[in-house]
Amino acid sequence: MDIQVAVELIKDAVVREEAIWADLGAGTGTFTQALQYLLPKGKVYAVDKSPHALWRLPTHEAVPMEIVDADFTKPLTLPPLDGILMANALHYVDQPADLLKKLLPLLKPGGTFLLVEYETKQPRPPWIPYPIPFDQFFAIAADVGLTPPKSIGRVPSMYGHDHIYASMSQWIP
Repeated sequence: MDIQVAVELIKDAVVREEAIWADLGAGTGTFTQALQYLLPKGKVYAVDKSPHALWRLPTHEAVPMEIVDADFTKPLTLPPLDGILMANALHYVDQPADLLKKLLPLLKPGGTFLLVEYETKQPRPPWIPYPIPFDQFFAIAADVGLTPPKSIGRVPSMYGHDHIYASMSQWIP
């Protein structure tokens, strides 16, 4: 996915003010860069257990990025966050609700949880081992203290067989 498509997909969830976000499972940094583009001021933490691709990303003066070499399924040390983005990352976790219960306290009360996932129920190992279609995420959100997710966008997958959705919720501890 190119950065402009990523920006369009998540733009309704990113509050346009100074904010601190984490992109968990940042991969190549497409959504990290989208966050930087959407935030006029703030900071983005790009968290990935294999961050080699992130080191090649261009710098952004107004919204710096800090690369965190870490596995998001393990305890993370980050400052209180205004937002957490997980783009095509949560589907690697077999118990997503259990993980979210550990991750959401990183958010400030009322912070935004932004999920980008494939709209499929069909596992596609190794790339989508535990799919999280929107209706399943809706049920998970209720279990972990998130407000009911709001669908904010949908784009075709570049692989041609599924769509990708974006949804946002607020964490209410």
